[in-house]
Amino acid sequence: MMQAHGKSILITVIVVVAGLLAMELGVRTLVPQILVRGYNVPDPDLGTYVAPNARYRDTYTKEQSYDVRTNGAGFRMDEEVSLSEDRRRVLVYGDSFTFGWGLELKDTYFQILKKAAETADPRLQLLNAGVGGYGSGHVKKLMDRHIPALKPAAIVYFFNNNDLVDNAITDIDYRVTAFRVGADGQPALADVQPFAPWKRFALNHTPYAWLNRNSHLFVAAKSALKVALKWKPGIVRPQMVDLPIPAQTPAVAAGQPAFALKLPPSGQTEPAIERMIYISELHIRRIAQNATAAGVPIMLIWVPAPEEMFPPSPPSPAVQLLIRGRTMLSRVANETPGMVFDDIPRRIPSGPDWQSGRGKLRLSDGHFNADGAAWYAAIVKPMMLNFLSRIKTPKSP
Repeated sequence: MMQAHGKSILITVIVVVAGLLAMELGVRTLVPQILVRGYNVPDPDLGTYVAPNARYRDTYTKEQSYDVRTNGAGFRMDEEVSLSEDRRRVLVYGDSFTFGWGLELKDTYFQILKKAAETADPRLQLLNAGVGGYGSGHVKKLMDRHIPALKPAAIVYFFNNNDLVDNAITDIDYRVTAFRVGADGQPALADVQPFAPWKRFALNHTPYAWLNRNSHLFVAAKSALKVALKWKPGIVRPQMVDLPIPAQTPAVAAGQPAFALKLPPSGQTEPAIERMIYISELHIRRIAQNATAAGVPIMLIWVPAPEEMFPPSPPSPAVQLLIRGRTMLSRVANETPGMVFDDIPRRIPSGPDWQSGRGKLRLSDGHFNADGAAWYAAIVKPMMLNFLSRIKTPKSP
């Protein structure tokens, strides 16, 4: 009897597995889903991170597919990190632009600048620590990991214009920091973990993340369930009119999350811009403190928006936000020993010849194409090489 019962269970399992495999094949063939990219792996403190030793062909682009290869540290580059005392390691942080979204490695501005810097000084090794979707809070957490382990001689942070928005996102599925008002009435940033506890557990300790990367059936079923439950469609990004207020105010009790307050829905653009800039300034000052405490010089380089490369007339509120953001970064750099800021839009050309390039330097999703990356690398290179020429090895006095 027990033997027959065991056979029944085995047959049931086989039938269920076969059915699921058939359904998986059917979904892949008829309604293929967009899976989580195979090089993205869960990270309890960052949400997701880049897998080490990944080999992945990214086909989820509108222009062309491209190869993603990472080394043992999860950096998108061909060689491994050298821990030799003879090398000057330079950690290069940023988001998908620095990672090289949509481009083969050789066409990314990171690789172009890496080749130029290491040719000028063979002791240098530039390390691509860029990760798609990361903001300044993520960069600070990466610095916490990388500085003790890799002992860099310098840090370069490509601050993308959209970091001003990303840094203000309060969505639990994205944010890795929280603003809180202390007992002294002053706002401050605190490191937090993204995702609700149940989702963080599922991503890091169950097959959930693997299924997101590999199963069209699972992703389709999950999407259908979200629609049925009216789940939020994605990350909720802040708008000018509802940006949370991170500054002290009599309405905020000590210890209360400062993001609990909202701007009145009256389109108060000026206050919203000031508050968004303030949020990023707190982030940048934390990053500066990390670098200063480790004795590591840091260079911030602005990644321009299309509106800065080809400005609209009259300037939009978004352009005002970008101008204020660059002004803030310049001020913080001037106030911080060992920090340099390269305000790229000040060196962007103008005139009819430049205007003829409108629409020719970016992919359809807004990232640089190969021509755009080459243009950006050329405009960045002089100041970046000058900065790197003045760094010392960690052992130097």
